[in-house]
Parts: sequence; structure tokens; C-alpha cells
Amino acid sequence: MSKSPFEDPSNPFQDPSIASALNSSNKIEEPEDIELQDEFTSFHHISDSRDPFASNVQENSSKMQQDDLKQREEALRQKERELADRERELENKQRQTSGGANNFPPCFPIMYLDITTEIPPEHQQTVWWIYREWLLFEITLVLNFIACLCVLFSHPASVQYGPANMGIALTEMFTHTLASFFLWYRPVYNAYMKENSLYYYFYFVFNGFHILYTFYMAIGIPSTGGAGLILLITLFTDKYIGSAVMTLLADICWFVMGFLALFLYKKTYDHYKAEGHTFKEAKNEAYSQMGKSTMVRDAAVNAALRR
Repeated sequence: MSKSPFEDPSNPFQDPSIASALNSSNKIEEPEDIELQDEFTSFHHISDSRDPFASNVQENSSKMQQDDLKQREEALRQKERELADRERELENKQRQTSGGANNFPPCFPIMYLDITTEIPPEHQQTVWWIYREWLLFEITLVLNFIACLCVLFSHPASVQYGPANMGIALTEMFTHTLASFFLWYRPVYNAYMKENSLYYYFYFVFNGFHILYTFYMAIGIPSTGGAGLILLITLFTDKYIGSAVMTLLADICWFVMGFLALFLYKKTYDHYKAEGHTFKEAKNEAYSQMGKSTMVRDAAVNAALRR
């Protein structure tokens, strides 16, 4: 066998023992190289079962939720602003009333009444006229007492009930003043101020009795304390002019106040119906007020313990 011209006899790698050693090392390293190549060149198939349109739906729903939250936040801010405005209004009213909390009656203030600050502007005129009605009632009671007093000292022989009329008129002048204020004027004042059905019903009931009483006194039935029409005719017939004039003034006041009370009663009733108040609402408010009363609760507890 001829030798290659490129073979170098002095080359140590041409030694058969060294060549065999190199071949064996190459055989050992080949699997590692393959494994490394597999690690870097192989890929895995990842299955994705997600809907490609689901992300859009989620984005839309998240946007809707964000819009809803923004609307709620804006509504809450609006309510906070309204509450803040309401608190400022109440504070202003308190500042206005703090200077003179009690201003009625002027001679001996025991409560606060101010139509211009407590009654809504659209109802102030009506409440002012009801207040004038109450004042006219007080004036009428005073004139009625003065007329009965004049009749007591100057009356014809046919009038035998002068002392009884004067005593009843004096009693009514004090008792009816307080009763009219607390039974129908104060309730209708609170009704227009708070739009409360229960207060309206108090007014309708007791002011209704007040109207009947007014016309009853205007007639002037003997021994009832009324300087009315019957006594007026008797005095003019028997020429007792002084007593007759005072009785005439009282009788005019009775009739004027009666018709004024009817007009304001009708106006208040129309407002009551226009606002949608009902008897059921008034009854529920009455139950609510009774539940808040400590006296009622104590009475209920005592009744339950007795059983």
C-alpha cells in the first residue's frame, strides 16, 4: 500500500494509539451533543381552548362596570352636595332663630313662631290669613265679653240671663283663647310647615268645631255667653242703644270670622287633597308618634306585666 504524500511521519496524531483514543472520545461526546441539540431545537405544542372573542366581551363588560361605578359615584356626589346644601339652609335658619328662640306671645314668649322663615313661600299668605283669623277670634271674644258686661248693667226686664251670659263670656275669653291656639292654629301651622297629614286632621276636626261654635255664638242663644243676633234684636226693640251697639259689633265679628274661617278651611282642604294626603297616612303618623311617646310605651309595658 502506497503512502500518501501528505502524511507526515513526524506528526504525532498519525500514531495509531492516539487516533484510536480520539475516536473513542468522539463517540462518547456525540450523545450529549444530540441531547443538547434536542433541548434547544425541540418545541412543545400548547393547546389553547380560549375563545378569541372572549377577551373583547370581558373588556366590554369591564367598561360597562366602570361606567356604572362612575354613574353611582356621581349620584353619591350629587346627594352629598344636596345634603350639604340642606345642612347649610338649616344652619342659616338656626342662626336666624338663635337670637330669639321664643318670640310668641310677645308679652310672655314661650315658643318660636315665624311664618316668613318656617313656612314655604307659596303657603305663607294662607298661614298669615289663618293667623289673622285667630287674632280676630281673640278680638271677638273680648268684644263679646264687653257686650255681655254692658248688658249686665243695662238691659230690659225681659233679659234675665245677663249674669249667666257675662260669666260664661269671661270664662270663654280665657279658655277658648288657649284651646283655639293649641287645637287648630298650631296644628295647621305645623301642617303647612312639615306637610304632615296628622296635623291637617287636627285642624280639620277642631277648626270644624270652631266654625260651628262661631255661628252658634252669632245667633246669640240666651244663657250661652253669646252677644248674638237674638240679644241684639231684643236690645234694639227695647231701645237700649248703648248695649245694642256693643252687641252689634260683637255679632258682626262673629259672622265675619265664621265666613272667613269657612273660606280658609276650604282652601286648606283643597291644598290637602292636592298634596295627596290620606286618612291612612294620618293614622300611620299617629301610630308612629304614639310609639315614640315614653308614656305610651310605659303604659303598654305595665299592661303587659299585669297580664
